[in-house]
Amino acid sequence: WSRHWVSLLTFRPPPNTAQLTIETVPPLAAEGTDVLLLAHSLPENPLGYAWYTGERVENSQLIASYRIATNVTMKGPAHSGRQTLYPNGTLLIQHVTQKDPGSYTLLITRDDLQSERQTGHLHIHPVLPTPVITSNNSSPWEHKDTVVLTCGPETQNTSYMWWINYQSLHSSTRLELSEDKRTLTVFSVTRNDTGPYVCEA
Repeated sequence: WSRHWVSLLTFRPPPNTAQLTIETVPPLAAEGTDVLLLAHSLPENPLGYAWYTGERVENSQLIASYRIATNVTMKGPAHSGRQTLYPNGTLLIQHVTQKDPGSYTLLITRDDLQSERQTGHLHIHPVLPTPVITSNNSSPWEHKDTVVLTCGPETQNTSYMWWINYQSLHSSTRLELSEDKRTLTVFSVTRNDTGPYVCEA
């Protein structure tokens, strides 16, 4: 008689290899607007989520946690009253301020009691003050005086643009723009130079 051997191999499906990522929407937020921190490629059947300020998972930096089985959200010490944690792991931050930029870390507890975490970054640009144009001479003499117009206030990391009579500046030997584009000089003014001057920051 002969024997026939059979080897039985069992295969486990490969784990979810997609990397957990955090997307900030919008990527660069204006001060006073709302921002979403979206979690992508979440593990299957998570037990819960927790968001922290910074890159470390410490109780003092906990914003909020959510337990899926009980549908309960708990606020942490770092909760400012402007954050909302949704059941899909998304964190909403309302009316962002200059105190909010930085890192935010999502900790996900899986059903095997292991955890995954990922850090996202929030960038905010301040609301620019309304520009004001000042002049060195409000009553210039034609063909004689030079008028210097300055767009202020000066703000760091800001570019400036000028329009004369609702048209962009044209090349002229009588017009000179400073290197930072905040100051427009009109040499030997004429009546043709009359009109609205607009500066945009």
